[in-house]
Amino acid sequence: MHKRGQISEEVLLSIPRIIFIVAILFAVVILVKILIITNVDVRQIEANVLINRLLYSKDGFIYYDESIKRSFPGVVDLNKFKQLSAINPNWLDNTAINYGLDNPIIAAKITLRSIKNDNLQENQNEKDITVFYNKDRFDKWEPRTLYTVRGGAGSVRAFKEQRYILAKDGEALIPKILEFYVIS
Repeated sequence: MHKRGQISEEVLLSIPRIIFIVAILFAVVILVKILIITNVDVRQIEANVLINRLLYSKDGFIYYDESIKRSFPGVVDLNKFKQLSAINPNWLDNTAINYGLDNPIIAAKITLRSIKNDNLQENQNEKDITVFYNKDRFDKWEPRTLYTVRGGAGSVRAFKEQRYILAKDGEALIPKILEFYVIS
């Protein structure tokens, strides 16, 4: 065979190799694009951190005994909760978790509800008490959480959670439900 024939044979035999190498490179590029996470959604985690911070920190509305310097998980100080709902709606923003003056990260509505129970006659006439975290943003973001609004660049998500707690009113412990409506 002549030299030209050998070169032609080598070229013809290298075509399947080139196609195979291109297919392997294409598969590697696709796998890299699929497996590398470029967008991490931490809104649920931020909502849980806010809820836990409000429930377990003495800066939140948990019952904190000054004499023994101890907080009681699962027990909400009813007087403190009522004061929070009556005073400045942004007071909780600066004490529990502070994300700066203009908090663009998270907002919440916290409602303390009485448990509807025939055995608890004394609590049937109590009204729900509501406290806000970042009220300005909550009022702005709440319409965007409706089911008719589609997600996009400026979208927000809402997270709801209920916790059964005890509300300390003086020396009495009253069972109640604490509802969190967090928008992030």
